[in-house]
Amino acid sequence: MKHDEARHIPRCGGTLLAGTSVIKFTEPWLRGEIRTGFLNPSYILEGEGEYIDASSGRRYPYEPGMLLIRMPGVLHHQSHAPGRYVDKYFALPSPFYEILHTQGLLTPERPLLELGLHEWIASRFDRLADELAACGEEHLTVAMGNYFQFLNELLLGGSRNKPHFATIMAAAEYLEATAAETHPLPEVAARFQLSYPNFRRLFVEYLHVSPGEYRIRKRSEKIQSRLLDGDISLKETAAQFGYADVCVFFRQFRRVAGMTPGEFRRGRTGRN
Repeated sequence: MKHDEARHIPRCGGTLLAGTSVIKFTEPWLRGEIRTGFLNPSYILEGEGEYIDASSGRRYPYEPGMLLIRMPGVLHHQSHAPGRYVDKYFALPSPFYEILHTQGLLTPERPLLELGLHEWIASRFDRLADELAACGEEHLTVAMGNYFQFLNELLLGGSRNKPHFATIMAAAEYLEATAAETHPLPEVAARFQLSYPNFRRLFVEYLHVSPGEYRIRKRSEKIQSRLLDGDISLKETAAQFGYADVCVFFRQFRRVAGMTPGEFRRGRTGRN
């Protein structure tokens, strides 16, 4: 897994960030007195060091495959061992942290999460960064929501020690990428070498939603972008996203978005 290109994508006046860090340390280095105003997860691909809680002095060693989560308002230091340091990162405004903290999913006493090195995680960071760079101002709240959902998936999944965690997350990535297609879910399960009952059970356990409902939600998100960016008719949109029955298209979209496709388009663009 090699990632050599550094990038930094700031949006919303710098309160929404994403990118890749690539740094070469020739000697041990300590960056002290760090306090961010946002929620900043970083997936470490190369490099070792320590996250140091400034208030307690507790040290948390990190290595490749870990998610380092800088939380708003928490004073800390970060040390780096000599060598290359590479991570994929994003940053969200602090209210997103408050939600996760209230739910018990994030706490300053747990700044590191062991995920293991997986190409699908790095690729998800890259794809979301590409979407953030390309989206218009009117889509930035959707981009924030996508990052928030991704972080939730990682936090709820827990660690690489959970059975088939990486497999289920890769399957979720596949369902999102192919949301406009209609592959039977048992075939998707077989693609990832799982029986469908086991696949569905694990999917619900880790993502708290069935694979079918997950695909519907991701399809709806893509349809929303399509409705905003193009003049294609609703019937053509339905066909483009695999709906043979326009009524089913309307019903599923309304259940996810809270309104019909036509109401969504009129409310966001003023077009009929």
